[in-house]
Amino acid sequence: MRRRYCYVSGLRLGVPALEELCAQGKPPSLVVSYPAELAHRCGYTDHEDLARAHGLPHVRAADVGAEEVQEALAEHGIDLMVVAGWSQQVPEHALEALPLGAVGLHPTPLPVGRGCAPIPWTILRGMRSSAVTLFHLDGEPGSGDIVDQRWFDLVPGITATGLYERVGHIQTELLVQYIDDLLEGSAPRRPQSGHPSVWPRRRPSDGRLDLSAAGRDVDRMVRALADPYPGAFAMFGGVRVTLCDGVLSDVPGGAPGEIVSAGPGRTWGITCGDATVFVPGSVCVDEGVRAEPTSLAMFRPGAFFDQPSPHTVEGGHRAFVPGQAPVSDTLLQA
Repeated sequence: MRRRYCYVSGLRLGVPALEELCAQGKPPSLVVSYPAELAHRCGYTDHEDLARAHGLPHVRAADVGAEEVQEALAEHGIDLMVVAGWSQQVPEHALEALPLGAVGLHPTPLPVGRGCAPIPWTILRGMRSSAVTLFHLDGEPGSGDIVDQRWFDLVPGITATGLYERVGHIQTELLVQYIDDLLEGSAPRRPQSGHPSVWPRRRPSDGRLDLSAAGRDVDRMVRALADPYPGAFAMFGGVRVTLCDGVLSDVPGGAPGEIVSAGPGRTWGITCGDATVFVPGSVCVDEGVRAEPTSLAMFRPGAFFDQPSPHTVEGGHRAFVPGQAPVSDTLLQA
């Protein structure tokens, strides 16, 4: 009898692989995803419609170690758990109950980049290449034996949105290639080698821009925190302004934080610390919807964005460097 697996994903990062596995005639016997109360998590996706479309049993849970999940695993005779977009470590008691254990997907070349927020950190660290790792879960965050790693180059100027999509496609390729071997218990496994690094947790407040920094650093922060992440932001007259996207311009700048005219019509940009100008493509004011910058009269050339306090800037710089901020005790798999 064919072994059965459970697919665990609360994020849209895991949707492409689930769809392709079903299309290939290799669907899971159970889907576990996040409940609605976790909809604030970056990239949250309710998998109910997808599971229903393929006739798959579906359980919502915040914790894969919860009693209701363990009961569902037993009821459906699950042998293997596949984790593809989940911000919680699978507890040991859940792993021990699975005849074939569990595998996870992580968008870094493990052991580099264990820990949290791997997609934003990949861009913030200016990496030119990265990998998606399919690995066996062993109860320790990101430390299990590797099934395979799929390397890829990062194109210049890549955003979190683009990287998120690329990772989703590579996850799909890896799972389609190895799901049969995993279910037969014959999938490769090799210990991780090299010096491990753990990337720290990021909070929405870490996205505050220091407009006295060089333009390339402002641009990198905006790209790293693009959708589905909370976004890089600055304060303007006490109002939070999220820069959803944008580009660096060669127009002459003013003082750091000063708004300058940056093109035809009412196009404007923000002067950075090295006098380069960042031109927003779209912005959100407070919790509003995205808007065209030129449609907002509040941004006039000669006006200034608020300067963050020295404490805020210092804290932001500390959080920017991996290893110096507190490390979460959970493995962010997406």
